[in-house]
Amino acid sequence: MRYDSKRTQEETRKDFFASYRKTAEMYPQTSPKEFKEKLLSPTKPTPHPIHNTIQKIRGNFLRLGFKEIENPLFIEEQDVYKQYGPEAPAILDRCYYLAGLPRPDIGLSDTKIKELGKITPVNPEKTEKLKAVLRDYKLGRIEGDDLLDSISKNLSINPEDATKILDSFPELKNIKAEPTKTTLRSHMTAAWFPTLQALQDREDTPIKLFSIGLRFRREQKIDATHLRAHYGASCVIADEEMSLDAGKEIVAEILKPLGFKDFDFVQKETTSTYYADKSEYEVYASAPGKTDKIEVADIGMYSPLALANYDITYPTFNAGFGIERILMILEKKQDVREVFFPQFYTQLDLTDEEIMKEIAIREKPKTNEGKNLSKRIEETAEKYANEPSPCSYDVFKGKFLGRGIEVRILEKESNTKLLGPAAMNEVYVYQGGIFGIPKDERLLKERMLEIRQKGKSAGIYYLTAISDYFASNIEKAVERGEGYADQIKMAKTALDVNIAVGERAARFIQSKEKQINLKGPIFTAVEAKLV
Repeated sequence: MRYDSKRTQEETRKDFFASYRKTAEMYPQTSPKEFKEKLLSPTKPTPHPIHNTIQKIRGNFLRLGFKEIENPLFIEEQDVYKQYGPEAPAILDRCYYLAGLPRPDIGLSDTKIKELGKITPVNPEKTEKLKAVLRDYKLGRIEGDDLLDSISKNLSINPEDATKILDSFPELKNIKAEPTKTTLRSHMTAAWFPTLQALQDREDTPIKLFSIGLRFRREQKIDATHLRAHYGASCVIADEEMSLDAGKEIVAEILKPLGFKDFDFVQKETTSTYYADKSEYEVYASAPGKTDKIEVADIGMYSPLALANYDITYPTFNAGFGIERILMILEKKQDVREVFFPQFYTQLDLTDEEIMKEIAIREKPKTNEGKNLSKRIEETAEKYANEPSPCSYDVFKGKFLGRGIEVRILEKESNTKLLGPAAMNEVYVYQGGIFGIPKDERLLKERMLEIRQKGKSAGIYYLTAISDYFASNIEKAVERGEGYADQIKMAKTALDVNIAVGERAARFIQSKEKQINLKGPIFTAVEAKLV
């Protein structure tokens, strides 16, 4: 089953609560055994490419003896000033500040109590209980996500009425978020200083730490080179003897396993103030299969001035790697959005093998008896396929799902055959299209012959799919205590021959203006009688 989104939206606009009550019955209550087995069957995993790259870089750090750290995500404004000094305002311009909704004072006037009485009966006892709940919410004793439940329980009303009560308070709807002095991490460096301060007297030197996580930048626009959230890999090494030269060797060892080589370290003309003067360098390297060099990292020695603000006494080296940038280089991508959000920005592109996996028989018999009946239908049809019509052939006589039945395959029209010319077609995928191709190559024109010889068979015949369709419907009819009769004439779509094409493949084929050509004359019928 699938939901009717447009109808649901229309009904919800008319009456949210009535629509919501219906949702208890809208979703499937049980799943077929075959579906559960499919869910649990091992399939090819599809990790996100960013996390694949993260895992490789992470492995390189661990191999070199670094300790992995989970750095704070929330950074106080004062820390940015302690690290960047006079440059801090420019850095903070790129930061997101956290904000929160204040807890409002909510009064219960006589007018308001009368209004609530239209939702649910209200007496003085319930009024006092509601006041107590709202007061506890204001004081932080009740969390926001527990407020609805608290109203429902204290007033002994259903969640729907509790929701209506909440919705009636403009004080909750009209409040505005109030900013704090806490920012989201825009540079991993902002978190390293507090971490080093906490660990410098607890860890043996050299202190070698790394962390991989999100950084948030208040970019003015999102485009091929800018995102508002992206992953960074960062490391620090603190020791009395730590130098830039030693750091350069570490950076090379981190990047070499990814295929980078021929490293150049170019001093930046302007040094960020959290680094010591003239100690910041951009790292350039040749990517796999390339000779020109691309920027892959940024390194430097932390400024003694910034370190002093945290009482950190060791010279400290830092290196930062943009995960998305490295992945773009390795995957030869031009748009960072494709790397980070392939579900939104990557154009769907399927191989013939991938399309083939999305083709299946739509309706199949569920019981072993039904599956055996399908085989009998297919075998009988194939055996007498070219017999002149009108004709009729017995398929099965006997017990089926506890009932006696007789099943036959027939063609009532004169001057034809039991099966139409397309009934024996096989499904092929070729150059992004799906085709039904006859078995006999002598019947094929040049294009169809090319598809049969060069395309990939999906392993599905029209006759197999049609037989499954008939057997499945006979199952249903017998379970209802009824007979069954049906005929398939001229197939015009995949559904007419009981074949399903996955939505992803169908969208791809449509976008590429390819064909789903599963049609042709079938002209056969099946009858099942209860005896």
